[in-house]
Amino acid sequence: AYLSVIGGGWGPQSLVKRDFNNIRIADVSLDCNWSNTKEALGPILKKASGIDLLAKQVLVERVRVSRFGAVGGRTSWREVFPIRVISGMGDGAALPGYPDSIIEIRYCVVEDFVRGSSTGTDWSYCTGILVSHRGADPVNGIVQVRVHHNEIRNITNGIAFGGAFVRHAEFYENTITNCGIGFNFDTGRNQNVSIRNNHFFACVGGGSVNDGKAFVIQDNTFRLIAPKEPRFVYWHNGLRLWDHTRGFLVEGNRFFFDGETKTTARGILLYGKSVGLHQFQDDADKWHRQIDPHRFHNNHYERLRLNLAGPQKVHQDMHLVVAERAVHLTGEGDAVQFSWPDD
Repeated sequence: AYLSVIGGGWGPQSLVKRDFNNIRIADVSLDCNWSNTKEALGPILKKASGIDLLAKQVLVERVRVSRFGAVGGRTSWREVFPIRVISGMGDGAALPGYPDSIIEIRYCVVEDFVRGSSTGTDWSYCTGILVSHRGADPVNGIVQVRVHHNEIRNITNGIAFGGAFVRHAEFYENTITNCGIGFNFDTGRNQNVSIRNNHFFACVGGGSVNDGKAFVIQDNTFRLIAPKEPRFVYWHNGLRLWDHTRGFLVEGNRFFFDGETKTTARGILLYGKSVGLHQFQDDADKWHRQIDPHRFHNNHYERLRLNLAGPQKVHQDMHLVVAERAVHLTGEGDAVQFSWPDD
């Protein structure tokens, strides 16, 4: 069972004249009550969250969510979403999605660690605020997400916010404190995402993206701390941009390490395959390659290791622009890696 305090949605059902549209949730505190609910329901309960909606148009404001949890076992059971608003289910579900998707989440608080398993490889984690445009149509429909002026705090074993299948979204003026990592986008070729003017304090990592294009990461402050447990080392960089990403602008951000010891973190870590490169097939099934580099400009780094870029294997081309310098890496010879202190 996946329980939520407020939940619902089934996709458009015009034939029976019912729909999940124009929904507003405001001015409530949601205690997910993981421990007591788990004790009552036993093994059947896998997750407990605050808000879980599949809807066309939603406004969530001034909502506080706490004491959420999940259990391990299957990978999909490990992650819970305290606030999740989506336009379509995917994952083999028969429910249709909405071609239009308008989501706004503002002035909310998501707080405290994720309850559940904390040992081995099955430890529980969360994405505090998750949005998705699965099934939405950005060409013929209205597709928009705004996540702003929220506070996500003390989720030491989780991710503050993220998205899946996002087609147009803005994340701005959010304050993230004492979390595992600030944001993560790793599902569904997210694109046209703006992450700007957010403040990440006392976090192990800033953000991670793979399988995405046309992100603008601008004017954010990232203040990192050292991971307290080995399992969180993976998050420990300012920005980790990797496989199948292209066309990012990373500009005007401030990266700091606030720990007392020497850090292992970098401001920017760029690695993997098909980075800064668009590969596609034409109507005749012929493959083409188009350079679409990541661009790094006017960022500030303090007490961090050198920024580093490098492909995963030989002949996996990588393209980036640091300040005004274009860099092409091939994984061999003098083009294995590129590091830089400032841009």
